[in-house]
Amino acid sequence: MSILSDSQMQAAKQFIYRHGRLLERQLFETLFGNGTIRASLRALLAYQNADGGFGNGIEPDLLCPDSTAIGAESAMFVMELLDSREPEVLEPLLKWISEHQSEDGVIPHPPAGLAGYPHQPWWRNSDADRVLALAGYLMKWGIGDRTFFAKVRSFYDAAQMPEAGSYYGYPYFVYLKYCGENAADAARLETMVGQLPGLLETHADHFPLFSRAWFHAADCVATGTLEAEAHAFAAAMQEDGGLAAPYPDLPWWRPLWTLDGLILLRRLGFL
Repeated sequence: MSILSDSQMQAAKQFIYRHGRLLERQLFETLFGNGTIRASLRALLAYQNADGGFGNGIEPDLLCPDSTAIGAESAMFVMELLDSREPEVLEPLLKWISEHQSEDGVIPHPPAGLAGYPHQPWWRNSDADRVLALAGYLMKWGIGDRTFFAKVRSFYDAAQMPEAGSYYGYPYFVYLKYCGENAADAARLETMVGQLPGLLETHADHFPLFSRAWFHAADCVATGTLEAEAHAFAAAMQEDGGLAAPYPDLPWWRPLWTLDGLILLRRLGFL
């Protein structure tokens, strides 16, 4: 049984169509209407550059056209939601990742053109950990070459684990879940799983298990916890059809957070 009523779903549709980008509208239509995967992939392709990478505002806080690692992760999240590994999209992206990975395993950031375009200030910093999330997706999909994974492993071995309960430490979780190689990795993953209840409490307004960051952890919590989180998400849906968002000064994220959560709720059997 759906935890959202028909009227709530209709309000969510209106909200996403009113405030979302073409990509969000197509994804909603594909996963909740009569749209096709191909239509959503065509919208996704609008963000892909000639070099195979993704930019052009696919990460809404980074409007620089240049390809970035966060752009790659955003595109991979969409492909995961669609359960699509379309070669037209993925093969050029794999080429970009391979060509832009440095010898120390990361994909350098920020991009050269950052300063010339609107962006949030945090994107001026390094984004080294992002490659861990990319590696996790690729290993989960059974795609990628040994050289890429070996370089990522070298970076991981030299990196410092995030603080307990760090919301943006999720790339380490994704990496350990899908790329773990030994007992030490398994122990670190178990530690991060043990920290999930605290993370869910501290970042309750982010609805982590129904976000593009921590949805990978949904099968690592107790059924009762997952159900409670799902009902909390449903309770946070506003009259206008959008999810209550923790960052009122970033309103463009509301349709994305709303759609991400709806799709993940459906994927986990709550819709």
